[in-house]
Amino acid sequence: MRRAMFALGLPFLVSAHVQAAEPASSSAPAKTQPPAAPKAAPATAPAPSPAPAGAPATAATPKPGDAPPPEFYVEPPPAGGPGSAPPPPPSAAPQPPGPPPPPPAGDARVFEPPPPGFYPDGEGVFEPPPPPEPRHIAPRTSLWLGVRAGLFIPFGSLWARCTNCSNASSDQYATLKGVPWRDYASSGPMFELDAGARLSRNYTVFALWERARLGGGNGDPESSISGKASHGDTDFWGVGVRATSDADRIGFVTELAIGYRRARSQWADGTELQLTDAPFEARLGLGADIRLNPYVTLSPMFTLGVGSFGKVESVSNHTVTDQTGTLDQADGHAWATLTFGGYFDLLGSRR
Repeated sequence: MRRAMFALGLPFLVSAHVQAAEPASSSAPAKTQPPAAPKAAPATAPAPSPAPAGAPATAATPKPGDAPPPEFYVEPPPAGGPGSAPPPPPSAAPQPPGPPPPPPAGDARVFEPPPPGFYPDGEGVFEPPPPPEPRHIAPRTSLWLGVRAGLFIPFGSLWARCTNCSNASSDQYATLKGVPWRDYASSGPMFELDAGARLSRNYTVFALWERARLGGGNGDPESSISGKASHGDTDFWGVGVRATSDADRIGFVTELAIGYRRARSQWADGTELQLTDAPFEARLGLGADIRLNPYVTLSPMFTLGVGSFGKVESVSNHTVTDQTGTLDQADGHAWATLTFGGYFDLLGSRR
């Protein structure tokens, strides 16, 4: 039985084996490269015809290998073509003008140079013009002349009278009593003449003469001259310096003068009391300068002076009697004036 079945199936196994071997045998020749077929001769391209005159030249066809592979980055050629200078780096390229930087906070000052682009292209740093030269009205130097008028007010003591001096055994019992100037004179009008030179526009040196007409005094009951003085006068000669804060418009004025003073008191019968020997009188003045034009200045002023007389003489019927002995001790007197003056600058120079 088995043999009969094997005999029947053997032809089928053989044919199946042959069918399975045929594809393998047919694919084996594919591993061997067949001989290459001869290449066809390249067709010859027709020669290019010459370009007509004036036509633009066409770019040559690039050869294989001239272009880099696509995976490489190629720097673009210069704008001017081959051989031209490369473009400037981005940092050196001109920057468009931008808004100026904001000012620093607060009052802080920046002394560093401004950053690039702070000033527009073609514009330099702004330099402010120099300040204009001041135009002065008052001259720098001049011949200075002036006159003042006002009120003279005497006060203080002419001398000090000693009481109980003859009966006192020692100075500890002596008493000094000042003799007021108002006992021999009272306030009155005065005028003053000034002449000098203006120096450096704001400073003036000058000489002066001041004269005052005084009224009658209250009377001195202890004086050897009986009665009250009817009138009196006083003179002051001195030199001074004057300074103003603004010589061109309205300025504050300070004035200082020193000199010599004398004073007189007169009675109705012609008797006089003369007070002299006062070489160190000093006067301080405060006021203002009001400039009207290059030549005229007005000046209100208040002055205050102090001094001391050292000699007294009485004159009666042309007889001079030295009364210095009555000056038991010198004492200090003073005076004040309220004046208004006008001054003139002549032969002035403004340089």
